[in-house]
Amino acid sequence: MSGRTVLFVIFTLGLAAAASAGTVQHVTVPHPSVAVGQPVLATVSGSNPCGAAYINWGDGTAITYAITGLPTTQSHPYGASGHYTITAQGMGNCDGQATTTIAITGPPAPPPPEPNAGAVASVQFSPSPGIVRQPVTIAVDGHGPCSFVVEYGDGNKQDFSGILPKRITHAYGAPGAYRVIVGPVAPCTGKFTETVNILSRGGSSITGIDVDPSPAGVQQAVTIAVLGSGTCAYTIAFGDGNTEDRTKPLPDRVAHVYSAPDTYAISVRATSGCTGSARRALTVFSVPAR
Repeated sequence: MSGRTVLFVIFTLGLAAAASAGTVQHVTVPHPSVAVGQPVLATVSGSNPCGAAYINWGDGTAITYAITGLPTTQSHPYGASGHYTITAQGMGNCDGQATTTIAITGPPAPPPPEPNAGAVASVQFSPSPGIVRQPVTIAVDGHGPCSFVVEYGDGNKQDFSGILPKRITHAYGAPGAYRVIVGPVAPCTGKFTETVNILSRGGSSITGIDVDPSPAGVQQAVTIAVLGSGTCAYTIAFGDGNTEDRTKPLPDRVAHVYSAPDTYAISVRATSGCTGSARRALTVFSVPAR
């Protein structure tokens, strides 16, 4: 194969890989200025596939929207006058970024937050996805004193006050995707809207263990396959005194090396909403088995 042919094949493969992901190319608003309190419609356009679009509205509100494709139009009202930059970014199977600006007219903007006011910086969930009727920890990270309201997306909400960061827990009664909103109360800033997915109890389970090679030799890498379905939190005991906690989609594969000849009892036990357990014996010889 000639050098020119090789370059053509690489170029063609690159184009095929690039075509498998969508790209955010533009974000537009229908009017250059809108009055305070009126909804602003932002349309994100580009190429598909695109399953999520992150929009930073420029006023402290940033939301990741789950979508079925581009274009998508989202709405947001502004509470104070000023000039704002709207940034749209592709997420997941979609990349690219675009910006536009909007002028909000009306009463003057409120004074800046007090120097000692707090701010929410991020919201994360653990475990993610969660399990029905099992506590999900919501990590509200940031700094300083802050009062905020958490809307859990299932009809419940709570008020909190204290020094950030703060950890709170909530259990969901049914599987689904829930939109969680963390809304700070002035002078605290940084509103976040995120989605947490909740799986049914039977969605994750361990069904068995495979070991390759078996038997194995001392200092030979052994692959232990934990079989099952769903995303599972589990503890694996290698039988030589070593253990490891993992949270992975099943089946999951773990590499381990044994330093002495013996017969080892490998065991796996599910935790945190996952179900099932399994055991398997592995014989390790003083020299690699032939």
